[in-house]
Amino acid sequence: MDDDIRSMDALTVTAEETAMLEARIVGAAWPDSWREIARSLYVTLLTGDQAMACEPAVELAIELTLGIAAHMGGTQPYINQGIDIQRSSTAARVIQLLGQHRQDYAHVAQLVGLSDRHVRRIEARWLLSERARRQGVLPLD
Repeated sequence: MDDDIRSMDALTVTAEETAMLEARIVGAAWPDSWREIARSLYVTLLTGDQAMACEPAVELAIELTLGIAAHMGGTQPYINQGIDIQRSSTAARVIQLLGQHRQDYAHVAQLVGLSDRHVRRIEARWLLSERARRQGVLPLD
């Protein structure tokens, strides 16, 4: 299984599920950028709010990748991450993984592609917000 798939959603996409896509794109004469797009689309189709079955997700990921290549091929578009969305989803994943891996910061950092220090900062911010949420606001009237 490719590192790109592992880093995107290691908890929900199995090796068997990724093998279906990999079998179709690894032997193809596709550039690496196409493969990365196909993998990203596939994981999203499998794990999104309206998740699909593996076979239709493979077909749609390939079809969408070819469409993107046809419409945007030859260009080098900048794809903005949407930093607020990325931060909140990364933070939620870090907190989930810390709970599952008993605060093994190094392991969680490796799974999400961050440094140990960054994982600790995310946890510290989350703990502060959780404490504030639980304690509420005292009326000072």
